[in-house]
Amino acid sequence: MPDKVKIAVVTDIHFGDDLGIAARQGQIGDVLLLRTVHRLNRLIRPNITLVLGDVLDDPQSSDAGERLSLIHDILSLLESPWMVIPGNHDPGPDTFYESLPHPPEYMDVNGVRFVPFFDPEEPGWNARRTAEDLEKAKRVRHGFEGRIVAFQHVSLFPAGTSSCPYNYTNLDEVMDSLRENGITLSIGGHFHAGTDLIRDGEQAFVVGRALCESPFSFMEIDLDDEAIQVTHHAHQMPPDLELFDYHSHTQFAYCSENMDMARSPELAEKMGLRGIAFTEHSGQLYFDNQTYWSGKLCKEGIRGKNGYQNRMPDYWAAAAKASRENVKAGLEVDSDFQGNMILADEDRQKAQILNGAVHHLQELKRENKDINRAADEFLAILDTFIPSGIQILAHPFRIFRGHEVPPRLFDPVVKLLKENSVAAEMNFHHNRPQPDFVLKCIEAGVGITFGTDAHNLYEVGEFAPHLQFLKEIGFDGDVKDILTDL
Repeated sequence: MPDKVKIAVVTDIHFGDDLGIAARQGQIGDVLLLRTVHRLNRLIRPNITLVLGDVLDDPQSSDAGERLSLIHDILSLLESPWMVIPGNHDPGPDTFYESLPHPPEYMDVNGVRFVPFFDPEEPGWNARRTAEDLEKAKRVRHGFEGRIVAFQHVSLFPAGTSSCPYNYTNLDEVMDSLRENGITLSIGGHFHAGTDLIRDGEQAFVVGRALCESPFSFMEIDLDDEAIQVTHHAHQMPPDLELFDYHSHTQFAYCSENMDMARSPELAEKMGLRGIAFTEHSGQLYFDNQTYWSGKLCKEGIRGKNGYQNRMPDYWAAAAKASRENVKAGLEVDSDFQGNMILADEDRQKAQILNGAVHHLQELKRENKDINRAADEFLAILDTFIPSGIQILAHPFRIFRGHEVPPRLFDPVVKLLKENSVAAEMNFHHNRPQPDFVLKCIEAGVGITFGTDAHNLYEVGEFAPHLQFLKEIGFDGDVKDILTDL
């Protein structure tokens, strides 16, 4: 049986500030890379990840070492093996590899040999393969019968097969080396527009698109015996869908990692969204950290005094300062144990969006918890909570995380949502929606909203899991037909 390997390729991050080229968004290079890493881990699951240089934009910047260390920390989150090589915008190899791990001469994955090349730059942003590296190609082939994948920073392809202006000054010599040593595939970066797969006899060539430029792409390559399939994935959402993120957190969340009300709308726009809503936890804005996470706020609700510390005025002031077109200021409203909103009337009047969320159940806090009793308690809360004025039921069954969600909940919850014109949220932050529930909502005409529940800037507008989920459960209609516009 032939070996199969899935390769992820990231190139041209150009992480830095004041790039001087409007198309390059290197100032969010860390956000884009972190978003890529999480997408790879969650949806692509490659066997190996290759990072093809121009990690930084300015190798002489005073914070180049700090930026490379941050890149290392992000790449370390990958669940696949990975290798990274420098590009012409990076420090020289000695400095580059003070912060990042130097790749071995080759790495074997699923019977395929991956070989990095460090080709020196030539005038016109071209490159040259040295005699030493031409010899390396012979060395890595010697005694190895499997397929070999070569990768380098500068674009490489047979003459006349691409409109890319960059290539190798000793191209004929390099092409002869690839043919003589049976290199199956050569992968490059550098040319920000990228290329589709180029075939030349037994060899194939491809160039990845730049992560730093719209639509902020990375590449997936599936190598299966004689077949090579290339997919360019974009972080920018399809603009024709006009997606809106109805659930995003702020720096006021106790669970915020790096959220910023000034930056979130800018990122949402870059990621192709129509808009974004700030929806901070009402319970976290009224009560201190310990009172919130313990669930004690749910006993007396908005009337409670223990742990009360009202940060709502600060939140509304910050929201007003960050106000712009296609940004809504709202709340993720907590429910008390009786199903009442933990929300003061004056704040309810200010909110443009009200996501309702059940974050605490008394039964699930017991040592000998019973899921059926928890399901009954959950329904009793929703009987009051859903008709109370919320517009969206956020992450409907996340409260049961770690337990199997009782399917008997689906029909009564759908009925409550339908009768009260409340939308059901699709949300993948620490949970996965229940396929049967979502299909029942669609069949009943219950509106759907997409929410990222972003606690980190990389999550803003990341709806790839939502769109893939709909395909997986068999929905083949127009997404816009099922999404509610609030």
